[in-house]
Amino acid sequence: MKFNFIISSALFGVSSTSPTLLLKRQGGAAAASGDGPYGAVAVSTDAALANHAIYVPTTTNATGTAKWPVLVWGNGGCSSDGASNARFLGAVASYGCLVIASGAPASTNKGQTTAAMMTASIDFAVKVAGTGKYANVDATKIMAAGFSCGGVEAMAMSWDSRVKTIGVFSSGLLTNYTAASSFTKPVVFIIGGSGDIAYQNAERDFKALPSATPSWKGNLPLGHGGDLFQANGGKFGRAGIAWLEYIFRGNETAKNYFVADGYKADGWQVEAHALDQLKPFV
Repeated sequence: MKFNFIISSALFGVSSTSPTLLLKRQGGAAAASGDGPYGAVAVSTDAALANHAIYVPTTTNATGTAKWPVLVWGNGGCSSDGASNARFLGAVASYGCLVIASGAPASTNKGQTTAAMMTASIDFAVKVAGTGKYANVDATKIMAAGFSCGGVEAMAMSWDSRVKTIGVFSSGLLTNYTAASSFTKPVVFIIGGSGDIAYQNAERDFKALPSATPSWKGNLPLGHGGDLFQANGGKFGRAGIAWLEYIFRGNETAKNYFVADGYKADGWQVEAHALDQLKPFV
């Protein structure tokens, strides 16, 4: 299902899952991907932002004036390979979104990323928005998201005023278990069912959210990371892209994926709070 395109190191904890194990699960870096109107997008870098991977839409669309929201991303295992989720991140960029992942592409660095690196991604997006190849970037529309340990990094961005929404992919807080009770920004949880090692933490965090915080939690019984590593991020990726299109473009097809029955075709088991109060940042 494609969406109708509308123009318009404070870290909670450290993952116990090794980056090497997660990279084997992820299948490593991938070629350019994406089924959106901007075409397939490959990973790149920018000398002004060391140790990060960047996914830039490859065309300017017919009008050349469409604005691009921003996704800052943390990898599974807090891996320092910013191309480890390239299949999904390229797909996000193909819908007209600047994507910045912590860690250089195919990095041989054995270290791990930190929440501070995600903050650096946000700083960079704000600085370059409206210039050069980033002329279409709208840095007032930023989503912080991540997989597994990277999702914990994303949740640490809840207190950054520049971030409008949070995405949690097979993740949950590892310490400071009550922090989610203070989250006020819209948040989407994309989880792999009871067989996901992050399931209990994600369920706990979702239940802790204030009832007035717009939120959606979907479970697919696919285990940790689900099918995020398949072409275009699979069903996990489709939900993530739909959330971006809903939040930042008010796309009706994407909205109905969450508030109507669109998600049912993909088999999600869903709980949601206050989506009727969600006002897209358009």
